[in-house]
Amino acid sequence: MSNRYLFLCAFACLLVALLTRAAISQSLTSGDITGVVSDPSGAAIPNAAVTLKNNATGATQSHNTNDQGSYRFSLLSPGEYTISVSASNFQASQQRIAVSVGQTTTLNVQVQLSSATQTVEVNAGGDVVQTQNADLSTSFSAEQIAEVPNPGNDLSYIVQTSPGAVMNTQGGYGNSSTFGLPATSNLFTVDGMDENDPFLNLNNSGATNLLLGQNDIDQATVVNNGYSGEYGSLAGANVNYVTKAGSDKWHGNAIYWWNGRAMNANNYFNNQTGTPRPFDNANQWATSLGGPIRKEKSFFFINTEGVRVLLPTSTKVNIPSAQFEAATLAHLASTSPTSIPFYNQLFSLWNNARGATHAQNVLTPGTVPNAGNGCGTFAG
Repeated sequence: MSNRYLFLCAFACLLVALLTRAAISQSLTSGDITGVVSDPSGAAIPNAAVTLKNNATGATQSHNTNDQGSYRFSLLSPGEYTISVSASNFQASQQRIAVSVGQTTTLNVQVQLSSATQTVEVNAGGDVVQTQNADLSTSFSAEQIAEVPNPGNDLSYIVQTSPGAVMNTQGGYGNSSTFGLPATSNLFTVDGMDENDPFLNLNNSGATNLLLGQNDIDQATVVNNGYSGEYGSLAGANVNYVTKAGSDKWHGNAIYWWNGRAMNANNYFNNQTGTPRPFDNANQWATSLGGPIRKEKSFFFINTEGVRVLLPTSTKVNIPSAQFEAATLAHLASTSPTSIPFYNQLFSLWNNARGATHAQNVLTPGTVPNAGNGCGTFAG
């Protein structure tokens, strides 16, 4: 077997793998519409013209029904569409329909016999019918994502609102488990690309473990029992996000969230020692803008988000007591008087630390030499 033949075989395998991966990625960012066109008796109408229009961008595409009256539009961006059906000797019909991520929406159209030229417009959505596998899908619109109470606007939070989800079960290893599978089996994707921590397979980002980007999301779909090819690699929830895009209409927003000391109670341990409520300040913002560059041709969309958080911790710290300070300075006066300014500076830092005035001697007697010179403890 020649090296050239082996090279061609390897190249062919790589090409098939890339095409398969591209097809799978598309299924995580798009949806399909399928259906049957029939007459009032239920008989299929072949060769009927079916036109699909994207209501946001104005883009259209057309297909004719096959011999069984079926049509299908594939790899569609999520959003609102209008389907128009026309056939000889039948009234034209229009219906609005929504496309969801990774799902096939079925819209069967029954057209009426034509007695005169007229158009029938039906404002009704098609049903999502899953006939090929046992996937359990829950879709969320941009409005639903924005309205769900979500402290910190963590993008991964949405999975906790889907059926079968149990919150906070992993002791820090993920937000939730679904149908008994651990959070480390969940897969998050944004526009078809994995958005997981590669080490623990969690959806974390940055020092706060918050994945920013909620304001950029147009639609989210949580898929459980996803054992079909496009959901390969992990058996838990597959959480697929698709970002917003520009359209023929100008759209945008500006949002600001704030949380601070005035909104929060003091913790139990601070109250034990009389330590005042610590200062905290959380600021988060998002703004976006989208619109047309050239009508029905090209569009733009930009989004920016940020967070600035100050969350002090509260812990016990040992500081020198007044007796210990006096004994130390008295000893230095006779042994090393030149070092007294340095020690005065240290004692000043301890004495002026937040919470020092509330310090209490909680050390067990005998744990330090010379109990009269023991240390106080404060929380702050």
